[in-house]
Amino acid sequence: MLDNNSISDTLYANTTLKLFCIKSCSLVIDRTNWQYGSIDFNLLVLSAVWNDVSIPVHWVHLENKGGNSNSQQRIALIEWFIINCPDIQIDYILADREFPSQEFIAWLNNKNIAFIFRSKSSVLVTDNDRKIKISKLFPKLHQYPNKIKAESKVRRIYNSRLFLTIRINQQGEKVYIISNTRQQNSADIYRKRWTIEAMFAKFKTKGYNLESTRVMKHNRIISLFKFIAIAYCYACKLGIIANKLKPSKLKQLKNKTNNTKRITLERSIFNRGADLLKIFVDNYLSYKTVIFKQLSRILSLPPNTCINKRLAIVKVIMKR
Repeated sequence: MLDNNSISDTLYANTTLKLFCIKSCSLVIDRTNWQYGSIDFNLLVLSAVWNDVSIPVHWVHLENKGGNSNSQQRIALIEWFIINCPDIQIDYILADREFPSQEFIAWLNNKNIAFIFRSKSSVLVTDNDRKIKISKLFPKLHQYPNKIKAESKVRRIYNSRLFLTIRINQQGEKVYIISNTRQQNSADIYRKRWTIEAMFAKFKTKGYNLESTRVMKHNRIISLFKFIAIAYCYACKLGIIANKLKPSKLKQLKNKTNNTKRITLERSIFNRGADLLKIFVDNYLSYKTVIFKQLSRILSLPPNTCINKRLAIVKVIMKR
């Protein structure tokens, strides 16, 4: 099955986007890598952000011994999405500080694709008639309201005219956010990049234990990642449905840096959906059962569809 995977990348991507009724979205680029013995696994992944959840769309294995991708590989990843998912509008490309480069940014500008990236602190930027390290800007940022500065003027960064936002994170570090579009809330939009980190955690230690598999061939890992992605997407879809039928309890998280508070779900969308899928598979895995038929039906519905609460499957969900 792993050697002869009949689900093409294009079929998977378009079916997944249709599952969540995604018409436009921000895309996140990131890597996930691990070792099994002397073998390096290094995947460059593209995900779509939907309702603060990352949905894996496309990925490739990097043959570079666990190192970073290059500009051409990043461009190829976005080009693949544009060609194979032509009906989806890209809101922003989001990426961490290892991904910006002159070539990649120039290509995005040429394609009129908006992006919001985190930059390394060693990058040179223009400051009036001189160039300085970006880390030298705003030395008294900790005294600013909310410890953030969103500039309205452009600076030359990575040899392109870009907008800059600097904020201080929870660890007290400066975060440098660059974009080719002016947004007062660039920092808030960039935070959605963290959804892919949460997704990787679900694929690994907090979910499907991808790193614990004994699969050693790169092509098999690519196929296995796809099967895990399918399970993950159905878990997220079911979690959304369950949360609409019976909302999860909320918990409050406090940001120690700026003393703000954030409300989040006590149980994540994925965890709730994955737990329910396990219950259904363990107890109702038969096409003869009413509940399994209803599960198949509701997973194919648009996410915002009202579901009849008299269905047998709803009664199971309401108990969990």
